[in-house]
Amino acid sequence: ASGLDEVFMGSNTVRIIKSIKNSPVLAIPQFFKYQRPSEIAFATDFNRFYSQSELQPIIDLAHTFNATIRIVHVQYEIKALTEIQQFNLNMLRKYLSDNEHYLHTVSELNSVSKTLEVFAEELDIHLLAMLNYQHSYMEKMTREPVVKRLAFHTQIPLLVIPELGMSKPTKSTIDKENAIADQD
Repeated sequence: ASGLDEVFMGSNTVRIIKSIKNSPVLAIPQFFKYQRPSEIAFATDFNRFYSQSELQPIIDLAHTFNATIRIVHVQYEIKALTEIQQFNLNMLRKYLSDNEHYLHTVSELNSVSKTLEVFAEELDIHLLAMLNYQHSYMEKMTREPVVKRLAFHTQIPLLVIPELGMSKPTKSTIDKENAIADQD
């Protein structure tokens, strides 16, 4: 690691985040002073279906520390969720139903990573969690590898969860889940 790569966490951290595919990685900034994580942010675009097992590390941490989970959805332009996004949000809320959680939709500032950095600062977030999957909306939307940029710039721990190979829900799955939700 050299130059800008070392400014915050360093290129070794980013290399580990990119190479570990079977377990979460908790990247802690070099000069971070520990504090109990009472506020956890989970960044998502709702374009991808998350399985319960992918979310389990966040759920476990929130339970262990009695922390609030703040789902943060960064949008370049604020607009209504698509049917798939709404389904994924509903499933996420279902998985998090035993945890105190809130949804925040925020307008993108100069970049997704900068937006998440400001969000974390303003809401006194103690841990930022992201799912690391190839070609996430964040990377496509801003042409920045968000996980890499956050690793260099975050002042708080970053929990990077590898994807477990879940596919998007089918139309029939959405219809079945919506029918179940309508019965509740």
